[in-house]
Amino acid sequence: MAGGCKKKHCITVNLNSAPYLVFPERRTKKKGWKVRESSATSGQARERVKSPRHRSSCPVVLRMFLATGEEMMCKCDWRVRPLLTDAEFDRFIALQNPQLIVVSVFSSAFPEATPCDNMIEELFYGINYSRSQPCVQAVQDKYRLLRYDISTNSILKTRHNAVPGMFFIYSRARLVFADLVFNGYGNAKKDFLKQMYKCSKLAEEEKFLPPDFKFKGFYTVL
Repeated sequence: MAGGCKKKHCITVNLNSAPYLVFPERRTKKKGWKVRESSATSGQARERVKSPRHRSSCPVVLRMFLATGEEMMCKCDWRVRPLLTDAEFDRFIALQNPQLIVVSVFSSAFPEATPCDNMIEELFYGINYSRSQPCVQAVQDKYRLLRYDISTNSILKTRHNAVPGMFFIYSRARLVFADLVFNGYGNAKKDFLKQMYKCSKLAEEEKFLPPDFKFKGFYTVL
């Protein structure tokens, strides 16, 4: 070793009387395939842990799982109420915790038949504002707001003779409330909140509507 270099494995080369220090290329140890496989496996394990939670809280994820068996994460928009369909309706309702599940019936063919939509949308925005995964994060709320299109689905129509504009409220997979108005006479926000309070008390006392509850006297073209 020449010159004043104190580093090991360096060589001093004199090119045109100008000293240059040349260091040998450092060899880096490649990570083995086992390390990368281990990381991938742990990631898949984490995904499997997350998926059932997403499946039970998001109707879209549950619908996909029932149709294909594939797991996915909730990607719902916090500005749009989740849509329930016949495919996952009963399974989804049965999977929920004791929180109130509010299903508003509408018809995509006759959107004007649901006068409470603006009020419900305002409540939904306020509860879910900026949530990245609104379905998963909503499981801790007192109630959840969902939609059901009766023009493309039939369970609520055949089971309860439902029409657009009706609301069905469930707790622990059992029907607590079903009507066109809240609190007996209105459809304003204050009436809705009073109805939520009453439904909570009814659920605590285990006072539910019978499974074969059915409306009479309604006629609508869907």
